[in-house]
Amino acid sequence: MKDTEDTGAGSGASAELTARFATEVDWTKVVDLYIPGPDGQYGPDLLERLWSPDLRTAEDAQATLHFACCGDGGSVSPAAAEVLPFLVEAVRDPAVAVRVRTQILETLAVLARAGNDARASGPGPRLGGRWRTAPAAWPAAWDRAVDALLPLLADDEEGDEDVRAGVAAVLARATHRADGLVGRFLARFDDEPHLPAAEQLVLAVGELAPHAVERREDAVVWLRQRTTDAGKGEEPDMDDDIDAWLAWMEQHGHDVRTAAVVALRRALRPL
Repeated sequence: MKDTEDTGAGSGASAELTARFATEVDWTKVVDLYIPGPDGQYGPDLLERLWSPDLRTAEDAQATLHFACCGDGGSVSPAAAEVLPFLVEAVRDPAVAVRVRTQILETLAVLARAGNDARASGPGPRLGGRWRTAPAAWPAAWDRAVDALLPLLADDEEGDEDVRAGVAAVLARATHRADGLVGRFLARFDDEPHLPAAEQLVLAVGELAPHAVERREDAVVWLRQRTTDAGKGEEPDMDDDIDAWLAWMEQHGHDVRTAAVVALRRALRPL
């Protein structure tokens, strides 16, 4: 079995969670894609290191898991369906470093795109002779992951705006659930307190709109409105009028006009 780097930092995962790493993952499928046989096989300690309080240890584990799950990003490996529930659990867990959580979300976005490509291309190689593949277990595992990630869109207490933005970017790849997700994004936008997450919600609506059936027109109309909406306007001078400044700070109305223009173009593109 292949060793991963050990810096001496312990795992921050609970005993119950580490036990699940051993029992709920088929580790024969979690391998280094370029080292065949037992020498390339990983074990439960790889997930344990994802919860390490040592940032370097956790980031190294994330990078290893990324490569085991999707290699260069072109396909979904059998490992992905095995560890996906725990990657999502790490994203949901405030005990995992925010930087690592956002890196995991980037991996999930790559996997979702590769899974979509594999479904769209069907069997056989694509242009250039490259195959786009995903295991049979992937669609169901991905659908469960979408359900588990949805609550993080509104996680203002334990959450982080970068995590919420990353979740929106990942869910934008769930094109098979476009109608429901467009509705969730539109509802969340009014309550999102941070501009980067609000902009990502707008971009996600643009990605999903072409795939929506019932909500496509709503999405396009909403995006057109965002292209001309300056939100809550320019920040007042706190020294001139503290009350006006405080009132302005309490509002959410973000100026997302630039993001909305980009999103509208995506929404109107033909599939």
